[in-house]
Amino acid sequence: MKKILLKFLTISIEETTAEDMEHALRVATAVLLVEIARADFVVEPAERQRLRQLLEQEFQLTEIELDALLEEAEADADRLVSIQHTTRLLNEHYDHAMKRRVVEMMWRLVYADGEKSHYEEHLIRQVADLLYLSQNEFIQARHNAEPA
Repeated sequence: MKKILLKFLTISIEETTAEDMEHALRVATAVLLVEIARADFVVEPAERQRLRQLLEQEFQLTEIELDALLEEAEADADRLVSIQHTTRLLNEHYDHAMKRRVVEMMWRLVYADGEKSHYEEHLIRQVADLLYLSQNEFIQARHNAEPA
């Protein structure tokens, strides 16, 4: 992702293709989901499966595309120093409704293993703040994602 972000910072918007931008947004979204899966220091099989489901549903990906996206997102998450550049990209290119969906996807992933840790909640709160979502939207996303 760093490579993609550097590309966007060094070339003009006119030179950026819609396909490149869509890919960068998918990677950024996947990085946030990978980060939330790792937030409690244990990635359960249920979380990995749910992560795949969420990305597949949101972006209508094939298995091959999904594998490639997750591989790139995990590598980027390994190098991630701050989530601010990731959320900045989402802020610049996602509408408010999509940013709410990203936070809700993060909550859905948290509940995949049946437990919610304070590390996970803190990270989602931080992302929601960086995406300029209100406290009410943060809470609503959590309630929408809670298991029935």
